[in-house]
Amino acid sequence: MSRIRFRSATPVVILAVVLAGCSGEGTEGDGPVPDLGAIPRVRSSADISDLPMDGYILGKEQYGTYLKAQRSLIRRCMSRFGFDFRAMDAVLDAGEVPDLRPDMTRYYFLIDADAAATSGYRAPERHRPVEEGDGTGEDTTPTAAERAVLVGSNAGKQVDGEQVPEGGCRGEANRETLGEGGTDSFLQLPNDRVALRARTDADERVKKVFGEWSACMEKAGYDYDDPMQANDDDKWDASKPAGQAEIQVAKADVACKQKVNVVGVWWAVQAAYEKQYIEKNAERMAEVKRTVDAVLRNSGRLVGGGA
Repeated sequence: MSRIRFRSATPVVILAVVLAGCSGEGTEGDGPVPDLGAIPRVRSSADISDLPMDGYILGKEQYGTYLKAQRSLIRRCMSRFGFDFRAMDAVLDAGEVPDLRPDMTRYYFLIDADAAATSGYRAPERHRPVEEGDGTGEDTTPTAAERAVLVGSNAGKQVDGEQVPEGGCRGEANRETLGEGGTDSFLQLPNDRVALRARTDADERVKKVFGEWSACMEKAGYDYDDPMQANDDDKWDASKPAGQAEIQVAKADVACKQKVNVVGVWWAVQAAYEKQYIEKNAERMAEVKRTVDAVLRNSGRLVGGGA
């Protein structure tokens, strides 16, 4: 069982061949430090509320429904040009759709006392990532000719007696799933959140509570500057089950997080940055919300109707 080693939870945006072309404005590193709202008291991952951007980001099941609708529409379109499109099958048929929202049991590193006491810093077992292909050993990556029709680089030209639509088959599918005028820029938001998380981790209020946590850990006999150092300590052998030394550190880590409310402050600072981002990009975010609502409405109808 492996342990989690990361600085922030970067969502895996899969099926780049289909979703390539989504882009966003990104986040700006400058700007005023946002004021905090209420700081929740967090003793376990169950105490963590949704972050402000969650209302604009598809959940795992919603994302899966969207991808299934895209697959059906793209496959139908590609078949008109004589292509059997199966590039999305391996991930969708295996149920390996990632969650674009963070897993709050580990987003702020180890939080739950029970997990610390039983498995230290080890992450729960994850499904093996699906490799390129359709699971049968056959490579289903689109050929150059297929990709041209898929993304519309030859839009307007005739292929197999059919005219390639604007934006290719991906564009045609988007027009049905995203609604009139909708774009797939909403898929950029998880990446924008990563940038906001980096600003959060560098915020002086987070650093201050890390210092309080570090002092608490020192009293328990452990020398770490921040929770990430404890999580990533090279003494923890990821090839073996957690030993008693690791478990004792993990338990102290969680206890100190609870004592000084590390996760409550961490969450509140990130929520403030996300709220600021939403307000600063109000026009774009309103369009994202309209698109997400259209995606949920249209994808459910298309998948339910066997598009």
